[in-house]
Amino acid sequence: MRRMFPLWLLLLPPLTGGCLTHKLWTESDLDEWNEPGVNPGLRLFRDEKQDDFLVLYDEYSDRYYTTHERAFFLKTNEQRLRQHREPVFSDTNAAASLPSVPIYKAAPTNVPDWFYAVNATNSAMFDLYSGPRELGTYSLPFYDDGEGRMERILWTPLTATVDLTIIGGVVAIICWDALAESNGSVSVN
Repeated sequence: MRRMFPLWLLLLPPLTGGCLTHKLWTESDLDEWNEPGVNPGLRLFRDEKQDDFLVLYDEYSDRYYTTHERAFFLKTNEQRLRQHREPVFSDTNAAASLPSVPIYKAAPTNVPDWFYAVNATNSAMFDLYSGPRELGTYSLPFYDDGEGRMERILWTPLTATVDLTIIGGVVAIICWDALAESNGSVSVN
C-alpha cells in the first residue's frame, strides 16, 4: 500500500508566517523613533566662528518614554536631518557662550536686521531669516534610534536556527516518505 506524503506539511511555513529571519528584518516592531517633544521648547544660538546655528530642543524617545534636552549644529547636520538620520549632537552647555537668536510665533512686523526664526507654538519646524531674507525651513530631528538593528542582530541566530529546523524537518519527511514508497530499498548504480 502506497503512503501519501502529508501535503499539509508544505503549508506549515506559510501558515506560521513564513521565514522568521525574513520577518525579523522586514517588520518594524523593534524600531522606535526619537522625535521632538510635544512642546519641543526650541532655542537657537548663533555661532559666528563656525558660521552655524546651535539648535536646542527637547527630544522624546518612543523606546524609553522620556524627554531630554538635545543640541546640534544646524548647517553641519542639514543633510542628516533631511534623511531622517540622527544628527551629530553637541553639548547643550555650548549655548552659554553664544548669542541667542530670537524666535517669533509669527513673522514680525518690524523685521530685525540680525538673524531670527519663526516657529509656531509647539511646532517641530521653523523658518530661519537673516533680516528680510529667508534662509530656509528646517525640521527638528525625527530619526530611528538604531537600537532595533542591534536587537535584530542578536535575534538572528535563533530565528535562523528555527528556519533551518523547519526546512530540515520538511526535507526529512519528504525523504522518509520517498524511502517508505521504495519499500526501504536503496539502489546504488
